[in-house]
Amino acid sequence: MLDDLMQSNRVYLDANIIIYLVEKNAEYHALVHSTLREMAQDGVDLISSELVVSECLIGAVRRENEAILLAYERFFDGDRFGIELQPVSSRVLWTAPQVALDFKLDLPDALHFATALDQGCDAFVTNDKGFTDGEPFPIVYRISDL
Repeated sequence: MLDDLMQSNRVYLDANIIIYLVEKNAEYHALVHSTLREMAQDGVDLISSELVVSECLIGAVRRENEAILLAYERFFDGDRFGIELQPVSSRVLWTAPQVALDFKLDLPDALHFATALDQGCDAFVTNDKGFTDGEPFPIVYRISDL
């Protein structure tokens, strides 16, 4: 499955992937780090939404964890493995409600999926079991399955 992911051209990253990376999640950090590094070196376009900034920060703010907040600040102000953060466009806002209904997603997840579609991503990496692939959406890869 990892080999299939590595053949992708444009890969969308859900917020939990960035959380695992920045917060050094014991179970997934090494896999996420090596996978993103290899994809970046191979010229794969890594895409996410600006929405991930708030999604990533909320846990650290809730826990009042200054060290994690600083780690996110460094990550988002740095090169981020070349991850392109896309703004939430009008087109995405108009597409997301139908995506939410069709795929039984909450609005933030629908915004991510709609952004992936809008950006022409051929893969979507997450660890959220709520995401399923299907036309015209990208193939969903769960990091726990890689």
